[in-house]
Amino acid sequence: MNRGLNLIVTAILLTLLVACSEVAPEPVQPTIPQPTPTQSVKAPSGQYLTPNPVETSMPIYGGVLIYGFYIPRSFDPHQYVGYGPSAIMPGFNQLVMFDIDYKECVPETIIGDLAENWETSEDGKTITFKLCQGVKWHDGMPFTADDVIFSLDKMNDVNRSAISDWFPAYESTEKVDDYTVKVHLKYPSASFMTTLAQGECQIQAIHLSGTDDQSTDFIVGTGPFIITEYLPQVHLKWKRNHDYWKKDKYGNQLPYLEGLVYYHIADNESIIGRRLDMKSTVGGAGTLDTYSALVKGAPELLWHRRDRTAGYPIFINTKHKPLDDIRVRRAIALVLKEDDLIVGFSGDVMFGITDVGVLYPDWGLPKEEIIKLIGWDKPYEERVAEAQRLMAEAGYPDGFKLNMMAAGSGTQSACGETLVLAEALRMKLKIDAEMYSGTTQTALQQRLDQDNYDTYTHMLSIMDPVQLKNYFGTNGYSNWSKYSNPELDTMLDELDQILDPDERREAIWAIERVLLTDLPVLPTGCFIPTYLCYYPQVKNLRWNGISYSSISRLEDVWLDESLRVK
Repeated sequence: MNRGLNLIVTAILLTLLVACSEVAPEPVQPTIPQPTPTQSVKAPSGQYLTPNPVETSMPIYGGVLIYGFYIPRSFDPHQYVGYGPSAIMPGFNQLVMFDIDYKECVPETIIGDLAENWETSEDGKTITFKLCQGVKWHDGMPFTADDVIFSLDKMNDVNRSAISDWFPAYESTEKVDDYTVKVHLKYPSASFMTTLAQGECQIQAIHLSGTDDQSTDFIVGTGPFIITEYLPQVHLKWKRNHDYWKKDKYGNQLPYLEGLVYYHIADNESIIGRRLDMKSTVGGAGTLDTYSALVKGAPELLWHRRDRTAGYPIFINTKHKPLDDIRVRRAIALVLKEDDLIVGFSGDVMFGITDVGVLYPDWGLPKEEIIKLIGWDKPYEERVAEAQRLMAEAGYPDGFKLNMMAAGSGTQSACGETLVLAEALRMKLKIDAEMYSGTTQTALQQRLDQDNYDTYTHMLSIMDPVQLKNYFGTNGYSNWSKYSNPELDTMLDELDQILDPDERREAIWAIERVLLTDLPVLPTGCFIPTYLCYYPQVKNLRWNGISYSSISRLEDVWLDESLRVK
């Protein structure tokens, strides 16, 4: 077994270029680079970027990483199937991706993957991508511009993709030559590149168009691992792609691992019983019960908190009386206590973020303004008194009946969060809340279609604030609040065309001010992080702020078998 270099994650000035290499031979003894001290880097937007932790041990070639979570019903990430990208990313690449050397997922951390580099036209409506050459699909066919055109068109086709609404500015892709494409946009888009860097946006082979996306015939990519076996509801097995086109930043052949086994398994017993090296790249502990069981059962586990941009607010049906009255919505917001709701959702405040609005803190308003807008800057007793005054003024001093609905079930879930608020409403405002918890999406959808709910607790998941239009635009397909504000519609329509980082931040803040003033949705603090766990033998794991980052490809992760617990 060859031993590699001392892999030091270094913080260097960001660049939008990434080196692509020709197909390389088997790994040889690498040159050990001189380490560079890790430091924060200031991006052009003024934001400081946070380097991921430095790995100090030497990488080792070989070994099979064993992990697991859920095997998806479709292997096509364009179908937006839960956990799909994490299961099949070892086999595929993207056009661009977020640099895993940094925690932030912002334009300044976008680097190339299958794109060697790119240039944007002066008017911002054309992006020319130079593609890596010498790349092959797992079946030996060459990767070319035709594959990129096919994939981008497919992602944006509502009949073939569930992520087509992610790219509102996309128009078409033009082939310049076999290794150059021009992407034409309807307008200069602030979100196009950051969306393209999401893990769902994988490049697929045009010569495999129409392949069954539930079979291994579909899993033919350009990635570091090649699928060897698939047993439905059991496992996916991968072997090392010895012809992988990519090297690490020091010129060493990737990947390091000889193979992977991904089990369809999400129980605690498998990781506690040491049958897995790690639970998964995206799943760990999201509740106190799970976290406590894992800490007690396997104290040697290492932990990493990964915050998520997705939260669980409570949508208010503004078409129903008396919720159409802003005074009533303000009263409900005033008696809401984020700490209690977070505990209701997950069991402990460590699983949430307090003093937060509708948006994840990296995007949203400063907390000082949030708590002032909602009225959370006053002592709780004063908040309750003000809420009761508003209810009386609106004509409901003795409360009313409320039909509350939540996605999921169990005491630690959106259901638990909703029950906590229901109790506060009963105690403080005499509101008699009836709770419905849908065990299936079909049951929930039926009640939504029948308009049979007053509030709905559900995930608000966006890749970029431009997608708030889906939730709060007048015709948004997830506008469960039945909310309509022409002024906000205009602001949401214009957001994607604001390219200057400072101007865009102000525009996003203005949108959140409207939402926190009109309150079609209640902020709850339930941005539930995942505490990811792995055993010490797993090396060079790093995460950033999106669920399906390039870490799920595992191309530069390795195993130190000497640290494995026997």
